[in-house]
Amino acid sequence: MNVIPTGQALGAEITGIDLSKDVSAADREFIVNAYTEHLVLLFRGQSLSFDDLLRLREVFGPPGKAANQLLGLGRKKYLPDEVPDDITIISNITDAAGKPIGALGDGEAFWHTDSSFTETPISASLLHAIEVTEQGGETGFINMYKAYDEMPAGLAAKVNGRHANHSKVHNSAGMRRPEFAEVTDPSKAPGVRHPLVRTHPATRRKCLYLGRRQNAYIFDLPVPESEKLLDELWAHTCQEKYAWHHKWRVGDLLVWDNRCTMHHRNPFSPNARRLMHKSTTAGEPVT
Repeated sequence: MNVIPTGQALGAEITGIDLSKDVSAADREFIVNAYTEHLVLLFRGQSLSFDDLLRLREVFGPPGKAANQLLGLGRKKYLPDEVPDDITIISNITDAAGKPIGALGDGEAFWHTDSSFTETPISASLLHAIEVTEQGGETGFINMYKAYDEMPAGLAAKVNGRHANHSKVHNSAGMRRPEFAEVTDPSKAPGVRHPLVRTHPATRRKCLYLGRRQNAYIFDLPVPESEKLLDELWAHTCQEKYAWHHKWRVGDLLVWDNRCTMHHRNPFSPNARRLMHKSTTAGEPVT
């Protein structure tokens, strides 16, 4: 295998391995070391079954659950019986009755960290491309170590030691989950309390941990002050110098560390087809 860094703030391609076959102990160590260093890994030309995707997540940690499971909402009703509970289908495709076969549609998926609305958010996400769009649908990533390390001193002083609420109400495309009421006061949104600066459990490095902007609230501040500080923090974090953007090909597998990255999806034409399969690795309490 070889590691080819993107040359950007994060990300690397790994070549020379067929992930449909068992991963040896030596290959596992090589991959995990690259994952720790580059935060996002790309494997091109992979043909993976659902079982492969569930097996591969264990290279990065214990098995994780889909967002609906973590929210206590059960299995998505539209999933065919052959799709395992722990697999998420991300797609804008509809069936013959016009019902979606997957989540998130064709719109923008705003900058976020997967499943931060739980007490123990997932660590790794694995996303496999089955059908891709010619234009749009790119996925961007931000290095949250760098965003923390390069924070202006004044901003860091405002953020260190503070905690924020990570709302459960909307998904990453900004669509309200029907199980939750609309939020008018972000300080009252149902969610989970996490520190704005976390320590990565493996590297022991500090990084920003923002979750998502919609309905975020910094505890112990009046809402207007929380909004102002969050706007300042997000403006700093979402600078292109901390980012890398991936243009998908069929067979791509991306693996990223949710503990020290955020990601974003560009919108694409509703007339185009996009189909992705996802599995996750369980994480730890945020400290």
